Amino acid sequence: MLALLGSEAMRRLREAHTDHDLSPRQFELIGLLLDRGALAQGDLGRLMGIAPSILVTLLNPLEAAHLVQRQRDPADRRRHVVTLTDLGRERFHQASLAQYETEDALFAALTPAERDQLRDLLIRIRDDLTAPHDHCATPASLEPRPETGG
Repeated sequence: MLALLGSEAMRRLREAHTDHDLSPRQFELIGLLLDRGALAQGDLGRLMGIAPSILVTLLNPLEAAHLVQRQRDPADRRRHVVTLTDLGRERFHQASLAQYETEDALFAALTPAERDQLRDLLIRIRDDLTAPHDHCATPASLEPRPETGG
């Protein structure tokens, strides 16, 4: 069920982004620049967890559309620094509004309290997946259950 819902959510969010001429990864990239300011191209790739060649394929169209700017780092001419332009900020803002509207539609069947609860549960699952675990322990769902009489 989670996979099916995730697939539908991604389809709708991808559509919201592409309506603003951004891929989901480009949306993520611009969001990082908005949150963190100018970043070295290598640092940006590491933050996104992608190879330099993939990063270039994301940056080239953004730069051509004047949404980001790449310049040589004056302190280290081997590095490029990526900066978000005013046009990039505006495009991100428009795409963000579309994303929020899409998320609202996805969760329309839930009350605000249920949305908060779902968000909290998903965050707990995400955090558990990224936490170090004792690999020798058996997950509770796989432990034998006591026999019930009946």
